Amino acid sequence: SIKKEIVDVLTNKVCKLTEKEVAIIKYLYKNAGSYVAKQDLLKEVWEYADDATTHTVETHIYRLRQKVEDGKDQIIETSEGGYRLRV
Repeated sequence: SIKKEIVDVLTNKVCKLTEKEVAIIKYLYKNAGSYVAKQDLLKEVWEYADDATTHTVETHIYRLRQKVEDGKDQIIETSEGGYRLRV
């Protein structure tokens, strides 16, 4: 079973994540250093068709940021090309 929580090492605050949020982080981590296109996330995390258009990715990234970012440090970077995990 996949562990679906993360812990802030500075505050020991535990944050519960959804399965999709875990999958997003894992996929971004696997591609660390490179921006991942929204279409790639739709295909890999949701198994959507290549031509699917949806706000699913943006919504999940927004909610994930609310859980893992404190407003000062951006962990998930955004560009026109997609998203990447700052490691």
